[in-house]
Amino acid sequence: MPRLRATDSGQVYNVDIPELRVTRDTDGIYVLHGRGHFMTFETREAAFEHKREIEAATGGSGWRKK
Repeated sequence: MPRLRATDSGQVYNVDIPELRVTRDTDGIYVLHGRGHFMTFETREAAFEHKREIEAATGGSGWRKK
């Protein structure tokens, strides 16, 4: 069963998806979720910057070539 988290607006996010995603919430905040992460940001740029930092530190986006 996946771990789910909800924001104050009631929007539900899956934190167990294999890749990181940035999604805009109904309250206008941006949520970075996936791979065990669940973080909220005021701006899209801040969310994507943090996503890039995590991916650089962990060695990629989570996608694997076959």
